[in-house]
Amino acid sequence: MKRILTILFFNCIAFTINAQQQYVYTNYLLNDYYFNAAIVGSKNVHEANLGFRKQWAGFSGSPLTLNANFYGSYKNQMKHGYGMSLVSDKTGLMQQTGVYLNYAYHIDLTDKIRLGLGVRPGYLLYNIKLYNAQLADVNDDILSGNVLATNAFDLASGINLYSDKFFLQIGFQQILGQAVKFTDYNDGLSKHFNLIAGYNYEVKKQKIDSTQKQRTIEKFVFQPSIMINYVSPIPTQLSVMFKTTYNEKMWLGLNFRTQDAVGLSLGVFVNDRLSIGYAYDYSFGQLKGFQGGSHELMLRFITTNKKVSLDQKDEEFNNSIFEENKKRLKKKK
Repeated sequence: MKRILTILFFNCIAFTINAQQQYVYTNYLLNDYYFNAAIVGSKNVHEANLGFRKQWAGFSGSPLTLNANFYGSYKNQMKHGYGMSLVSDKTGLMQQTGVYLNYAYHIDLTDKIRLGLGVRPGYLLYNIKLYNAQLADVNDDILSGNVLATNAFDLASGINLYSDKFFLQIGFQQILGQAVKFTDYNDGLSKHFNLIAGYNYEVKKQKIDSTQKQRTIEKFVFQPSIMINYVSPIPTQLSVMFKTTYNEKMWLGLNFRTQDAVGLSLGVFVNDRLSIGYAYDYSFGQLKGFQGGSHELMLRFITTNKKVSLDQKDEEFNNSIFEENKKRLKKKK
């Protein structure tokens, strides 16, 4: 009897996990490392970030997700990328923890377009704390006082085509799935596919005061993007986001996720190394009357000195010319 109940219990849990094996993020661009293994090494810095998401706040037992990542490239040369991550998710009685390593290789296709190929092996541990279960029969000790646990090996891969103007990311998660049964739970992992694409449209505006002594440049970056998630047999989900960044100091984004939620994201660059992002979404699904929306918080820290970009060098050069011209005008006067 105990074995039958245990099997039935794991089948119910497996069904729940299959419905949400891939974590949901409102601001998926702040968490692109999670969705695509080829992100590491695409920037000329080393980065550490911490993320927190509370889904369906106010709903008892709703998912709580924590993640920590560190990644960069060898000598910041944007060729050999590497990283590691830890992710933990708690939903009701179930706790899921994953540890991953990551490697990606990047090549130049043209002077402006690059291609990254990445792979991320990992290990997953699941446990269900039965001693916290609320039973109809308090004297039934079959499902109390125990922790049911299982584990699985995981593998993700990704393709990242990008430039300063656009990005196209294709990610494959849990690709081992039922193909290879390393552990008892590997045959319960569903293969996931996602595609993220976006474009950066930059607008610069130069301002000079009436005295011709003060020159400032305002820069806006408008970034429309989409994300497509697919896992069989669940219907394909589409996320759309429009994000605006002002002078690399702050950003604001609007989100829409089909069959699920609408959201708002915002963030600020505290300095050249530290940025903080927050996102909120409200579900319009069947749980809309039982929860107060979902909250996300992301802290991002650059651990190495950032190299000066070509645009920054060009701006510094233009500023120097402007200053020289001012000095010449003063001498003539």
